[in-house]
Amino acid sequence: MNDYNISPVSEVEVRRRIAERKRARKRAQMRKRRFISACIAILIFGLAGFGIGKLIGNGIYKLTLKETESVTADMPIVREAVSQVGNIGGEPFWSWFGFEEQVDWCACFVSWAEDKCGYIESGAAPKFAMVEDGSDWFMNREQWSYIGEKTPEAGDLIFFSWEQNGALDHVGIVTAVIDDNVYTVEGNSSNRCRQKRYKLEDPVIYGYGHIVP
Repeated sequence: MNDYNISPVSEVEVRRRIAERKRARKRAQMRKRRFISACIAILIFGLAGFGIGKLIGNGIYKLTLKETESVTADMPIVREAVSQVGNIGGEPFWSWFGFEEQVDWCACFVSWAEDKCGYIESGAAPKFAMVEDGSDWFMNREQWSYIGEKTPEAGDLIFFSWEQNGALDHVGIVTAVIDDNVYTVEGNSSNRCRQKRYKLEDPVIYGYGHIVP
């Protein structure tokens, strides 16, 4: 015979304990589900953040490629072009060409620089206001190369197709080529004369006109 007594547990107390255990299990399950959900959310946002970060990084990379770069060779057309960096509005380039009011003036700027070097008078380079007229001039004289065909040189003209569809939109002057970068001076770049930098394989580059003084 036991020398101590165990008090009987009432049915109400049993039910209370069972209910409490059930609630404890539910709370544990909820905590587990929340933990799993949090892990999944972190993973999803982490991947999304990586993707967004990559996009932002690529955007910054592209922008920095086109930041002002003072890299120039010592040659007449480059010196003339660099001397105009900072010009806003394209005067005197478009008026020199013969226009009475401002037009898209990237080609006028290039022609102005050519003229300052005597290239137009000597027949070494064209006077043109339409970008495609300039590229045609070089093509017709076999002084042209498409992107990737030949490494450009300082003093060449660089032609761009922003939509990469063969329609030419813009022209500038190559000031230097270092490693896989081509440096330029361009008129009418956001209505300014600017120095820029591109990768040689940048698909917006259409080709180059090679000036032979």
